[in-house]
Amino acid sequence: MPSASQHLLAPEQLTQAPEQQKRDLKGAVGGGILPELAAKQGGKNDKKIIPILRRAKKLVDTHDYAAAAKLAMRALDMDEDSAIANHVMAIALEKLGHLSKALEFYERAWRGDPSDGEVFQNIALVAWKLDMLPTAEKFLQLFLDMQPGDPNGVINLAGVLRDLGRFDEAVELVRATIYAHQENAMLWNSLATILLESGEPHQAITFYDEALRLEPDSARIWHNMAYAAGLAGDRPRAVTAGEKALDLTNAPEDRPVIEYGLSQAYLSLGQLEKGWKAHMSRFDPKGAANVLSAIDARRWDGEEDLTGKTVLLMGEQGLGDEVLYMNAARDFVNAVGPKGRVDFAVERRLMPMVERTFAPKTLVRHMTVSREGRQIRLIPDIKDWSAYDYYVPMGNAIAAHRQSLADFPAHNGYLTADPLKVKAMADAVAALPKGPKIGLCWKSMVMNASRSKYFSPFEAWKPVLKTPGAVFVSMQYGDCDEEIKQAQKELGVCIHQIPDLDLKSDLDGVAAAGMALDITIGPMNASTNLAAAHGGLVWFLTSADHWPLHSTGAIPWYPAARVFSPTSFGAWDETMGRVAGALAETVSAKKAA
Repeated sequence: MPSASQHLLAPEQLTQAPEQQKRDLKGAVGGGILPELAAKQGGKNDKKIIPILRRAKKLVDTHDYAAAAKLAMRALDMDEDSAIANHVMAIALEKLGHLSKALEFYERAWRGDPSDGEVFQNIALVAWKLDMLPTAEKFLQLFLDMQPGDPNGVINLAGVLRDLGRFDEAVELVRATIYAHQENAMLWNSLATILLESGEPHQAITFYDEALRLEPDSARIWHNMAYAAGLAGDRPRAVTAGEKALDLTNAPEDRPVIEYGLSQAYLSLGQLEKGWKAHMSRFDPKGAANVLSAIDARRWDGEEDLTGKTVLLMGEQGLGDEVLYMNAARDFVNAVGPKGRVDFAVERRLMPMVERTFAPKTLVRHMTVSREGRQIRLIPDIKDWSAYDYYVPMGNAIAAHRQSLADFPAHNGYLTADPLKVKAMADAVAALPKGPKIGLCWKSMVMNASRSKYFSPFEAWKPVLKTPGAVFVSMQYGDCDEEIKQAQKELGVCIHQIPDLDLKSDLDGVAAAGMALDITIGPMNASTNLAAAHGGLVWFLTSADHWPLHSTGAIPWYPAARVFSPTSFGAWDETMGRVAGALAETVSAKKAA
């Protein structure tokens, strides 16, 4: 017979995968704090419920969240309107990663006891994780109205303001509170994180140092220090701090995040074997941001010999990463050998070029769907997996065949272009005004306060756009009309667009255009990766510590490419000045030739 609380939560929901956390709560504190477990005057069945909830609290403290949730369900069977029981259930569900469901129980707890300020903060933190920033701000303001100056509330509100791009407000809020709580390590950590996200990693390190002086055993602060050190270009320090964070953490849900950060640091330093090993953390289901796979076959993680096996090589990460990872696909196919078989599952738009390059017996699309709030990668066109010995994420193939810098081969492109597209794009580019044709990419499809600091602002491109004799061509997908109009209005420079080329959907066309252009300049994205992977000349704009550089100052994945990196974090004006100088030399040399 079903329990009374099952209309609120079905028991099988406790075993489902965690929901996708849409935003990382950098610097957040508190939240998930259990209420005072003393019988409340007038609460129905509280004397029976409280002992059960005390046991649930002990289970939460030992990270046995599912068992804690089951006890909370018992309490709710006794009184489903109990504010305390709803609060405990919400905490257990939040810890399990069932964020939307946790939010429902927090709201029930709030309605049951609107005087409990901690519920307001917990609602805000879950809303923050779900990227409901205005809701999070509203509930944190309500919490601080009830508990003025509370350090945790201030830290969390400052974090939300930071993620809204209101950096100055966030800094002043924390600074004012630090005066009254100078020994609070998490306030210093919060201030550091705001500065870090605003693009000031060196200043952030100073305040992380102070936070660690006050709380030297905080895994969270060490992890933040690792991230800041990486952005500041000090990868050895990033590795040391990341390893310290991993040693100190006792929260299983934090380990994959810390280990993934370590993988980036190792790879950036050129420690490829260690980096790929740590990179396996991307499969940990406890990592709330990790994409899971729903595939009825064993995953190959590098241990078994695949010679003569039948395997499916599957694209992973984003589109640009998928193109990058195909750097080792030929080596992988050769390792399986002629007695085996390698089929491919790739992003739908990449299927034609994979067919031309590798001619697999079976070529299918993969797709990513959202289930229970988690991102799940599927291969819907394969119904029977019994023929496959393994499926192989492309990152695992890379780990097997790129264990040192010597493993990266010289090449003039490792993907095969569509000859008809190559001819069409060559004709289209040739029809543009006379002069070297320079493709431009200047931003990501997703630009927000956090991501924008990794990209050169369009204003910084002015010295490049003033290069005499260069003919500029937009390879920027997404909405870029504003920037194109700005270049024409302010500089009198026309950024041409190739007629009938869909930069988002026609990836064969994008690749062919990258081959037809003299140079493509931009960050590592789909357009630049496609150009370089097909043998086009690319000048990448990326930080010197970006992991694909492996501390070489170049990109071993694309030996013909050139890299321009800021000398300090965010110093794009100086960087683009160097790009402009190099481009002027190149254009002049082509004219002389």
